[in-house]
Order: sequence, then structure tokens, then C-alpha cells
Amino acid sequence: MQALERIDFSNNWITLVFILCLLLLFVLKTLNSQQLFEYSRAFFLKGFIEKKVEERASFFTAFNVILYVFSVLVYALFFTHLVSIFSVDITINFQLYLKITGIVFGYYSIFKFLDFLLCSLLEVRHQLANVIAAKLGYSYNIALFLFPFLLLTTYSFLNIYGLLSVFIILFTLSFVLTFINNKNLIISKLFYFILYLCALEITPLLIIYKITV
Repeated sequence: MQALERIDFSNNWITLVFILCLLLLFVLKTLNSQQLFEYSRAFFLKGFIEKKVEERASFFTAFNVILYVFSVLVYALFFTHLVSIFSVDITINFQLYLKITGIVFGYYSIFKFLDFLLCSLLEVRHQLANVIAAKLGYSYNIALFLFPFLLLTTYSFLNIYGLLSVFIILFTLSFVLTFINNKNLIISKLFYFILYLCALEITPLLIIYKITV
């Protein structure tokens, strides 16, 4: 029998990360199984983003903080896998994963803070409430979707290029849905929206890549 292709670095520490993520999912299900279900299907639940805007729930709840940590761990693991493609000279180990986790956590934390700060200073929080809720909700949705594909990439038949394709599809879907649900606002402020994408979406990702590679 022909052996299946595997990632070429030790997955002992990855197993521990997966166990931690599964524990976090168990806690999330225990805290609020309905809300976890909704986030896992945010792409397909009509009115989900509007519901989150109306709730005006604090970010600093046990459920939101744990889901945020889960998403950071998943995205960090995804970017660690990508490093194995684009930089064969870098040793993939737990230290690198911790470094990427710190960068991802810092990026998302600063990004969320800037979102809140700019919207408050420019007094446009009400107008952008749907966009902000969509970005956060869909990012959680992508992390929940990505998690089983990371498992398949590490232990089964899916290769890293398949994982990257899944991420691109999910990211594109989140972008399209955000645009469709906020098209009037985006079209009326198209220049600023493009500037926003370049400054706060694309550039930080390039910086993360440069730092890690």
C-alpha cells in the first residue's frame, strides 16, 4: 500500500494544540450550545449579523473570550502550515507556533481596538456596526470551519494546498457576504473602503508573513 503524504515536521505538539482546541469547543458547547451552533453556520443563517448587532453583547463574556482564543489558536496553526510551503529553510516547531500565535493574537487584538477607536472618534460606529459584526462573526465561522480541515491535513489525506484552497474559499465567501449585506454603505464610500482594505486587512497579513518568514 502506498503511504499517504504527511506534513514533514513532528506533530506531537500539534496534537496537544488540537486537544486544547477540542477542550475549548467542549467548554463553548457547555456555556452556550445554541450560540456555538449559530457561529458555526454564520455564512448560511439569514439575519445572523443583524441579530448580533441588535444584541450589543459585550466582547468580555466567557463565551466570546474563549471563542476568540480558539480562533487565534486555529489561525496560528493554519499560518504555521503555510510556512512549510513558502519557506523550506525554516524549522517548523512549537517555538515557531508560539511566535505566530503571539503575532496573530496581537494583530487581531490591535485590529479590534482600532476598529472600536476609529469608529468612536469618527462617530460612525452605528453606520459600521454591521460591517464590524460581520467581520468578527465570519472570522469565527472560518476558524470553526477550518479546524476539521487542519485535522485532515495533519493526520489524513488532505495536503497543504487543499487546506489553502479551503481557506481562500471561506475568506472570499466572507468578503462577498460582507459586501452584499453592506453594499449601499460600501458603494457610497468605495474609495475609503478600498483604502481600509489595503491599510487594515492586506498590509498586516503581509507584515505577518515577513516577520515569520
